[in-house]
Amino acid sequence: MPARPHARLSLVLVPACLALVAGCPDEPGPDPDPGPFNLVSADAWGRVTSPDEDAFADQRPADAVCEDVGWYVDPFAQSIEIQTELCDYLTLRQAILHEVGVGDEITVQGYHDDLTAAAPAQGYLGLALDGDIVWEFTVPIPAAAAVFEQTFTVDSSYPADTEIQLHVHNHGPNTWEVISVQVTPARSS
Repeated sequence: MPARPHARLSLVLVPACLALVAGCPDEPGPDPDPGPFNLVSADAWGRVTSPDEDAFADQRPADAVCEDVGWYVDPFAQSIEIQTELCDYLTLRQAILHEVGVGDEITVQGYHDDLTAAAPAQGYLGLALDGDIVWEFTVPIPAAAAVFEQTFTVDSSYPADTEIQLHVHNHGPNTWEVISVQVTPARSS
């Protein structure tokens, strides 16, 4: 006599469920390494125009110029591009997407085209969290085009939605692109 449809289903499901339950460990395994997580979104940057709100205001030259067409989101790379011929001093801001804790690592990735100027100079990128400058990166000008990846360890905690500022300045007609700002949480023991 053939098995009833419900009995056939039971013959398949019961052993499968038992195998799943028996195969589960009593203790959960270690969590995989956390992150990295995107700390910012390329399309969320907004320009800081007031010196009172700019963590980098003390670096602003008197003759700084920044036309809004000098910075934009690169739609292909989903990154922020700054053309210093049109915007030689720029501070942008947004709220961070994830909390950052003591010992977490933040990685900034990007590149610059050939850096030129009429006289030797210096290109500068910086990040500030909650008004505190936490990272600075300089490149002597002139310099050949290059990719950069800089990682630093954070020594304070910042909740999600804390303001982060990205700053770029240099002399000459140069292009900088910040591809990502990511956080990797510190391993907890």
